[in-house]
Amino acid sequence: MLGKRTLTGVHQWSQIALLAIVYYATAALGRDLASTPNQVTPLWPPDGFALAAVLLLGWNIAPGIAIGSFFANFRAFLQTSNSMDIVTSLLGILAIACGTTLGTLLAAYLLEKFVGTENLFNRKINVIKFVFFGAMSEAIVSASIGVTSLCLLGRFSLRDYADNWVIWWMSNLGGILIFTPFLLLTFKSIFREKNKIKWLPEPLNKLSKIKNIVRKIKCHKMTSKWIELCLLIALVIWVGGIAFGGGYFIEYMLIPCLVWGVLRFDLWEATLLIVIISSSAVLGTVRGYGPFFIPNNLNTSLVLLQSFICVVVLTTLILWAAISEQQAVENELRIERAELATAIKELKYTQSQLIQTEKMSSLGQLVAGLAHEINHPVKFISGNLSYAENYVDTLIELIKLYQIYYPQANFEIQDFIEDKEINFLIAEIPKVFSSMAIGSERIKHLILSLHNFAQTDEAQVQLVNIHDGIESTLMILQHRLKSHGDYHQIELIKEYNDLPEIECYVCSINQVFMNILTNAIEVLEPKRILKKPSSNFEKLPRIEIMTNVYDKNYITISILDNGSGISPDIISRIFEPFFTTKPIGKGTGLGLSISYQIVVDQHKGQLECFSVKDQGTQFMIKLPVTQKAKF
Repeated sequence: MLGKRTLTGVHQWSQIALLAIVYYATAALGRDLASTPNQVTPLWPPDGFALAAVLLLGWNIAPGIAIGSFFANFRAFLQTSNSMDIVTSLLGILAIACGTTLGTLLAAYLLEKFVGTENLFNRKINVIKFVFFGAMSEAIVSASIGVTSLCLLGRFSLRDYADNWVIWWMSNLGGILIFTPFLLLTFKSIFREKNKIKWLPEPLNKLSKIKNIVRKIKCHKMTSKWIELCLLIALVIWVGGIAFGGGYFIEYMLIPCLVWGVLRFDLWEATLLIVIISSSAVLGTVRGYGPFFIPNNLNTSLVLLQSFICVVVLTTLILWAAISEQQAVENELRIERAELATAIKELKYTQSQLIQTEKMSSLGQLVAGLAHEINHPVKFISGNLSYAENYVDTLIELIKLYQIYYPQANFEIQDFIEDKEINFLIAEIPKVFSSMAIGSERIKHLILSLHNFAQTDEAQVQLVNIHDGIESTLMILQHRLKSHGDYHQIELIKEYNDLPEIECYVCSINQVFMNILTNAIEVLEPKRILKKPSSNFEKLPRIEIMTNVYDKNYITISILDNGSGISPDIISRIFEPFFTTKPIGKGTGLGLSISYQIVVDQHKGQLECFSVKDQGTQFMIKLPVTQKAKF
């Protein structure tokens, strides 16, 4: 139930007493304001209040219905002509009270069993079930027991049984259809959390809550929605006054107002309009006005009136339910569309990752094979350089000996020495061999860097010195750092601290260094264009790489450039797949996304970006020393 509570003692009986008072008051008000000259009430609000109370507070509130019904009918049906009439009328009144209580409990039971009360009006089938299991079942039981009791008491003849039964049944049906939805929705709008509902178990507490609600309403700003609602209510009252107050029969104009209320507002506002329209129709008809009043034919007038009320209620509730179902379907479609879009995006990202991984794998195999093939002739050259240098030194020594012991060479030899600048060659040959040795050593380092960068064994975590990976990446990118043509050299500043060897996937981490350093180089392109010689160090393009130990269990690698920086609206998206600020065809938008996945997901580390517009960008990589460490 919406607000069912199990209460005992004073709290329970205070609720029962309050319901009895409400039942009696609404019955008396209904008879005083909307009774025909024959004391027939076309609308019976108390049954709507009773069913709402049971649905909200539980079956233990049932005695309040019986008590309220007994005293409400005591006033109308008690006969005091003699003692026998008093006894029989009391028994009849008691039977009516029992019938009302049984009908209400039956309706509540059927609704709980076949519908549930959490979303009673959000589906068309639920609205239909509310009408049949709730309103009709209660009205049938109450009308059957009530009319039978009055017939046995002799209040009317058996031949009028059917007419009285229909009027009684439709009166109760209208009361439930109008007031039960309104009360349930009013209660739900005030108390949003069903487990915290306290409907008058503590009268003073409730009174303070009502005061708070009234104060909030008074302090609430009159927004356009509230103004629109007030205008709609005024329009309904005005049209209802014309239709049921002796003017033109324009009751059909109230239907668009209900549709307006359903489309523009919540169901509570729509049920409020139902209460206003039904009250106007009832008050007008019992006073002899409106399209449903037929002189000298009370039963027909009541049937027309009650039929109009039922049509108004059902049209509003079913229209609202249809809109709710459509909105629910649209929400589900929206969620599914979002999930599908996410799935497609993830699929594209995964596909791109696979392609990138395959490219890196192929590149690694190619580079590894190339390094292997280059390594053999380089080893041959570097290995024979020392022998060649020794042989040439021997020949030079021999030449020097000839110059010592045979200083007067013949004319032809002397011309050859002068023509070929033998003395110059003797001085330069050691320098040539030294340059060849340096070049050979550089080729060795390049091959080693290629080999380290293109580690193909990614399936296993390896214990590595992270500085080797950085140096290998820088060696490969060396040609992009140097000056050439009209471009400045990029100043490279390295501040390496002593780091422990860490467990990582070597090729993946090298790929991260490659992606970040490549981005930094590309960002610095505008600063590299030669304009005027500048001695300002801050204006020259540079990249700073710093490493540190963080909290003993982690290391940090900071890569900082002094480029143009990244704006705040972009920096929040740089790790998104396929996001790039480069022109079409210049970038895939996957480099930083893959780097983030490698650092965060694969290595359980952190990758953050800090940037200041026109000052530069810093990427901070934090990696655990062991893969067991967690942030």
